[in-house]
Amino acid sequence: SAASDVYKRQGLDPKTGGQIDQLIHDLTKEFEITTIINTHDMNSVHNIGENIVYLYHGEKNWEGSASDIERTGTPEIKRFIL
Repeated sequence: SAASDVYKRQGLDPKTGGQIDQLIHDLTKEFEITTIINTHDMNSVHNIGENIVYLYHGEKNWEGSASDIERTGTPEIKRFIL
């Protein structure tokens, strides 16, 4: 399953966005599927991300968990999330 927040979140309020994140999370668990989310929304990253891959200039720059991303020393990620 794949989703893009460009379409998923366009014009949605935070409450509805959170409900969509929860739905994606629940369906992923219920059907034991892998879901790929393309997002810049750090709330989504923390709500539904298990394994995070950060791309920088089209290449994998970092990989880890949602909790790891807050502690990374990677300059590109620090600039992105701050």
